[in-house]
This record gives sequence, structure tokens and C-alpha cells, in this order.
Amino acid sequence: MMLLPALLLATVTTPPCPDRTINAADLCQNREIAARWADVETAMRAWQKVDPRKATIAERRDEALADLRRGFEYSPDDSPQQANADVIIESLGYVKAEIDGLTQIASSIRTPASFGPGLARDCLVGSVVNCVVESAGFLNAGEEDKARAIAWQYVSGLDAGGGIPLRMTIAWDVSGAKPALIGYTSTEGEAEPPRLVDNGEDIILHLPARTAGTGEGNADSLFLYRTGAWVNIGMNSWKTELRTRLPEGMGLWKGVDYDYYGLSSRFPIWRDSDANCCATGGNAYAVFKIVDDRLKIDTLDFTPDAAVQVKPLSCPILKASYRSPWPTRFTLHFEKPALPPSAQSDMVAVIEQTDEDDKLIFRRYFSFAGSNGFGSTTLIPVDGMGDAENPPQMLPEAEGEESLYFHAFIGEPNGMKYVSTPPMLDSPAPLGVFMPDLARSLWYDGIPDPKGGPPIRVEMPRDMWMGECAE
Repeated sequence: MMLLPALLLATVTTPPCPDRTINAADLCQNREIAARWADVETAMRAWQKVDPRKATIAERRDEALADLRRGFEYSPDDSPQQANADVIIESLGYVKAEIDGLTQIASSIRTPASFGPGLARDCLVGSVVNCVVESAGFLNAGEEDKARAIAWQYVSGLDAGGGIPLRMTIAWDVSGAKPALIGYTSTEGEAEPPRLVDNGEDIILHLPARTAGTGEGNADSLFLYRTGAWVNIGMNSWKTELRTRLPEGMGLWKGVDYDYYGLSSRFPIWRDSDANCCATGGNAYAVFKIVDDRLKIDTLDFTPDAAVQVKPLSCPILKASYRSPWPTRFTLHFEKPALPPSAQSDMVAVIEQTDEDDKLIFRRYFSFAGSNGFGSTTLIPVDGMGDAENPPQMLPEAEGEESLYFHAFIGEPNGMKYVSTPPMLDSPAPLGVFMPDLARSLWYDGIPDPKGGPPIRVEMPRDMWMGECAE
């Protein structure tokens, strides 16, 4: 009986811990962190039982483990940082919730006995709320014993919680007597119909997808038909490898497109000083090979561009104007009212949209507010420019209205620098401005209908607006 505890201990492995942090000694002794990681592992095992994307699951576990080891804290040079136990515990909870959601999605995919007209009508994913089949179809590739027929369905709706948009592409192999699920991809961003490619050597099924937000990361799923079965291929490991093969200060910030006839990709490279919109580092071309069911870089050709010399706007802020890069005819400029609208800024931003005949569609006025600490600037809707006796007045705030953040960047050699303080008359004119929350507000809250009807939704692209000096 005395030997039993010793035998049990011999089979217990030491749980991973935040050992790549400055305060690793304390964090690695934290029982709550170990318990939450155990919850993640349990969730991973449940996910693996119901999801055919085995390589994708393995890569996601590797990513979660790397995040845990860093304590969910990062630096540009990947050096160890001071981590907080509460943040780690909370972050592991988010990881588990994500995996639980994917498990629920995978387990709710139905495979009917046969596919007919209902494929274009009946959503086959039970966990998607308000599910709508956007498109569906069949694909064929290969010859003789390798010939494959694929049924696919692209659906949209909401996640099981009912609040987050969800788009999915699902694929089934219908080559034999009985259909079989191959796999799927799901994202809160955008998905596309699948691509079935016979490149002369392999039959490849690609389910393209991108994550939401300005990062537009990859959310693809990839499958290779090999030895009579569809094998999932991991698509993320090579990006970790890429960081070690690029010069310091260079990186890949967004998703990439793939060419499956050469199993390759061509993509831009960002400098650390770049804005998210604009890569100036050059271009890379990677040819991949498949190792242990994951994409790995076989060859990498990187052609750096010369360092860009970014020049600031050479005019006062009152002479600067900004235009949306899309043909939606939005403009912004700054004006100085007779009386300052706030103690933090003496400027008012004027945002307009005109039609193709330069007729005004709407005009909005905003003053600025800044926050202390981790600084940021917000737009405050006001009623106009005021007059000699009255400063611009704040408009009534709607219940539950969210802050409208205003991001300004000034030009510096080899990049742009973020400015966290509100603009002033004597401050440099921003080289670019970014107002994603205003775009959200104009779409969801809209602008008043001059005829008294419901608010009119305004579609404003969420892009950086670059400045120019008025003549």
C-alpha cells in the first residue's frame, strides 16, 4: 500500500507554466493557472473527438501553450515580460471558451444520407443561430481511382451565444456510396466557397477564410487527399518559422493568399514602423512543403524595399484635408471656432460626404477629448462651430453610446508615429487619421432622415485617411 502513491506520482507529468516570463518562479507555482490549463487540455481532447481537422487542433494547442509560456505578455523583440497571474487565468478562460465553441460547432454538423436540392436550402450546422445557406454546390477533381466529388455549403448566422457573426464553409466527400464529412472552416470575418485543385501530383481542398478586423488574418482550412483519405494540413506553423527567417524589424502582419499549383504564396512585409494599412518592407515569396501534416517553408525569397522616407504634411493644420481612399466621397478638415470647445482642444473636426455632383449629403461636427494614463483621443459630437459668445455645444448622448476613438499619425522618417493627444491649432497636421468607431456609429446609429423617417445608415469604409495640403 505504501508504494501506491509513488507509482501514481510517476505517471503524473508536470503541467506547463509561464516559464518565459520575468516572474516565472512565482507563476509556475500558481495552482489556479495549472488548473485552468488542465481545463484547456480537457477541452482540447473533447474538440479532437468531434472535429476532423486534427492538424489545425494540434497547431491551436501549440499556440495556446506558447501564449501560456509567455504569460500572455509580448514585446516586439519577444523578450520575457512581467506577467500577471489574474490576466493569465482570465486568458486561459477565453481559450477554453473558444475551444468549447468550436467543439459545439463541429459536433453539430450533420451529414445526410445523400445530397439533393436541399443542399442549397437547409443549413446543416445545428449550432449556428439564424443560419442561412448563402451558397452551395459540387466540385470534381482527379482521375480514375483518385477522382473526388465534393459537396459544399457556405452558411452565415450567429454563434451559439447569439451575438457574434459566424460564417462557415463545410465540405463533404460524396465520391462513394455514403457521404463523409471532410471538414469546415468558421470565422467571424469572411469565408469563401471551397477550391478543389488537382495540381498533377495531389488533390487539394482549400476552404478560404479571413478573420474580422483590420488584421484580416487567415482562418483557412486545408486538406490533402492521400492514400485514400482526406488529411488535414496545418497552415499556421510556417508563420512562426517566417519570423526567424526575416531581418529584424520585419514581419508579416496580415493574412496571405495561396497558390496550390506550386504550393506557394507571395505576400508583403511590414516594418515595425509601418502603419497597419501600408507595408513598406518589400515582398516575400515562400514555397511550402508538407512536413508532419503542416505547411513548412521550403524556400523563401525576400526582396526588401528601400526604407521609405515619410514626410510630414508641410502645411498648418487648418490647411490640411483628408479624404477616404474609397470612392465614397468622405472628407475631413479642421476648423478653429471663436471659442474653444474644450480645455483639451481648440479645434473642431468637420466631416462631410458629397454625392457625384458635389452636393452635400451630410455634415457632422466633432470636438475632441483626451484621456489620462494610457492616452487616447475621442470625438465628441457638437452642434456646429458656435459663435463669438458661445462655444460649440455637445449634442445629447444616446443611452449606451460608445466612444468614438480618433487615431492620428504624423510623418517621421521611415514611418509614421501615433499621436495620442487631441489636435491643437499649434500642433502638426496629421499625415493620416483613422476613425473606425465613427464608421461603426454611422452604420448602426445612422444620421437623421430629413423627411422624418428612421435614421439613414451611412456606409463609411474603415480605412486610414491620408492628408494633403489645400492650395
